[in-house]
Amino acid sequence: MSRNPMRKGWCPSLHAPMQTHDGWLVRVTPDLEGLSPAQLSFLAEMAARQGNGRITLTLRGNLQLRGFREEAARRFALQAAEAGLGLADPQRESRRRVLFMSPLAGRDPACAPDTLALAREIEAAVTASGFDWHPPEKFGVVVDGGGLVPSGAMRADLMLRHEGGSWVLHHGAVSQATDRQGAVALVMECLEASCRQRMEGRALHKASPFIGRRPALMGAFLPGCFGVEAVLGEISSQSCAFLSATGATTRVTPWRGLILESRIEAADLMNDPQDLRRALIACPGEGSCHQALSPTRKDALSLAPALLGRSLHVSGCAKGCASRGQSNMTLVARETGYDLIWNGTVADRPVETGLGIEDVRRRLHRDDPAGKDRKEENRP
Repeated sequence: MSRNPMRKGWCPSLHAPMQTHDGWLVRVTPDLEGLSPAQLSFLAEMAARQGNGRITLTLRGNLQLRGFREEAARRFALQAAEAGLGLADPQRESRRRVLFMSPLAGRDPACAPDTLALAREIEAAVTASGFDWHPPEKFGVVVDGGGLVPSGAMRADLMLRHEGGSWVLHHGAVSQATDRQGAVALVMECLEASCRQRMEGRALHKASPFIGRRPALMGAFLPGCFGVEAVLGEISSQSCAFLSATGATTRVTPWRGLILESRIEAADLMNDPQDLRRALIACPGEGSCHQALSPTRKDALSLAPALLGRSLHVSGCAKGCASRGQSNMTLVARETGYDLIWNGTVADRPVETGLGIEDVRRRLHRDDPAGKDRKEENRP
């Protein structure tokens, strides 16, 4: 009989840690301009002393530490706030964490020069003690200045984008141009209106898809910018401490990446866009989540050499917490083995079920599109 995974229906935050199979999970939202060396040192120490020694980068630009004891997890919010990693007031912090901006604002000359200032003004408005607004779960506001990372690549319920030399607020299928002076007031008006919307009516679900191309942001790509991505979205406390030792500020991207000021080499940091591990997505898996039925991360890494340019999502259960998007190959763990889905999501019907990891490896070699192309080329 198949086990039905349970959805918790909420996400952890600084003041709301979450109990998991391997202890308690805590989450921090970095400042808009990134993490200072002192903050990186704090996170490295907390992950090593209180957690499992690992730090996860989320797709919303947050950082997660897991494996905490309950008492340590409850103390963490105040300690993080003292380190400048959030606000001590839970309500104000819940509003602060909905905001993110172009990760290259202030560094990319092609990004709108007032992106950071505008984001700071919105941040001050949403965290003001007199603003009584409770954000819906997973709600987001982005200030998108464009540039090297094109406008539209960052997704949220409210998207303030710099387009054609002016700011435009996108709220679902509705777009409204605004001047610089009226931008903050317009965002605040939309935030207040969002309180009256149900989750299924969220603007993000109605927004037009992004059809452009987002650059990899890896290696040296702008003066004073060196990009890396975390292998499977996770780095060790040692790598975090190493970043701290550089003495430079580190920015976190909403694509599980980091923007550094100089070249850094570490085993769990990828700086080559051709790195095979970039194609992998996996949840924490068996041993970290009590609903996971397989060692997802180990299995994903073992399959990387056989992917040949294809993307892979390995989910420990049917929830698909690591990604709701489409991958070339999706594996969903069941009690009897993996379900295999080609070019789909965890919600799609599998073409095969009950597969072991070696079965999956054979399917990858058998259905090698590059190999098929080579055969076609070699025909007389």
